[in-house]
Amino acid sequence: MTNKITKFFEVVDFANLQHYKDRNPPWIKLYNELLDSYNFACLQDASKLHLILIFLLASRTNNKIPYDATWIKHRINATENIDLQALEE
Repeated sequence: MTNKITKFFEVVDFANLQHYKDRNPPWIKLYNELLDSYNFACLQDASKLHLILIFLLASRTNNKIPYDATWIKHRINATENIDLQALEE
């Protein structure tokens, strides 16, 4: 039996983080205005780092990340659990 992923996690305004459009980019844009974001500031410190690593993951998955905290944790090499609900809110 195969598990089919039915829900995905996407980074908001992902296109603004991309320099390269149609390929696997070696880097992403990370604007310092993120420091002015109230929503970002409200995240726990671990979630802030997880979000930035998820930006990198999104660049490899064409911004279609399985909504699976365990899978994401493994892919970004996190040592703490990923709080997808906090990131989604």
